[in-house]
Amino acid sequence: MNSPVPPAFEAKKNKILADLSIPDDQYTDASPKGSVDSGIRDLITLINGLEGVVTTSSCAGRISVFLEGKKSKASSDDIGMDGTDGPLSNAQSAVPGGKGLGGHWLFVSHDPVQVDLGLTVEAILGVSGQEMQSYDYQLNSSRCRLIKFAFEPMILHIMTASLHHARPILAAALNAGFRESGLQSLRCLDDPNAFPMVAIRTAGLGLSSVIGFCNEEATGDGGKISPLVDDDHLRFLMTLGNERFKGNSERIKRLEEQLRRIKENETESHEMKWEDKAARAERKRNEGLREQARRRG
Repeated sequence: MNSPVPPAFEAKKNKILADLSIPDDQYTDASPKGSVDSGIRDLITLINGLEGVVTTSSCAGRISVFLEGKKSKASSDDIGMDGTDGPLSNAQSAVPGGKGLGGHWLFVSHDPVQVDLGLTVEAILGVSGQEMQSYDYQLNSSRCRLIKFAFEPMILHIMTASLHHARPILAAALNAGFRESGLQSLRCLDDPNAFPMVAIRTAGLGLSSVIGFCNEEATGDGGKISPLVDDDHLRFLMTLGNERFKGNSERIKRLEEQLRRIKENETESHEMKWEDKAARAERKRNEGLREQARRRG
C-alpha cells in the first residue's frame, strides 16, 4: 500500500489506537460486552499494523437472545417510497428487532455455550415456572415484542485512507469467505476529510429463530415473557450456534492469512523503496546470475 496517507487519516488512526491501548478493565465501548473481543485481538492488531487502515468497530461473533424494542406506530404515510422513514425518522422509534424503546439482550456469549441440562428456557429468558406457549395470532401485534435467538458471525468495520488502501482489504475479506463484505461509504470521492469504510461480514453463517414473545397487553406494564420453545429445542439451537462458531473461526484464520500476505508485501515494498544504488546493483547482478543459471539448466 504505497499510496500516500493523508495527515487527517493518521490523526484519526492515532486516536483510535490510543483508545485501544487502554487496558481491558478500563476500556469500554457501546457493545453489549463493553470491550473488544479477546478472540480477535490478534486480528485487530494485525489490521492496525497495516498502512492506511484502522479498525473502528468489531465483534468476534456471538450467540444471543434479544427482546426487540417496542414497535413504532408508523402508518403507510410515514414510510417513504424507498422504504426509509418519513416524518418519524427524527422521532425516537424502533423497527422490529431494534434496540430502541426497550429492546435489550437477555443473553449474549462471544464463545461457544456449554450445552447441558442446566441450559433451560427459564435460565435464558429469565422466567420462572412458565410453560411453553402457543402464539395467539389475535394478539395486538403492535404490543407484542418478539424474542429471537441468533448466531451472528464476525463483523469488522475498517476505515481506510483511500480506495487504494481499501481494495486489498476488501479482496482479502472476500477471499477468506466473508462474501457480503463491501464499502459502506464513498463520500471520499467528494469530501477529502471522509475516508472509505470497509465492512467485513458474511451472512452465510447467520442463524436466527423466534423463541418467545413479550405481550404487553397481558400486564399493562413491561409485559409478560412467554416461551415458544422447550428446553430441548433451545439446546438444539445452542448446539447449532456452537457449530457456526467453528465455521466462523475458520474464516477468521483465512482472513489472517490473507492479511499477513499484505503485510509481507508491504515489508518487501519498503525494503525495495529504501534500497541504495549499490544494493540495487547487487540485487540486479544476482537476479541476472539466477536467470543465466536457469537458462543453462
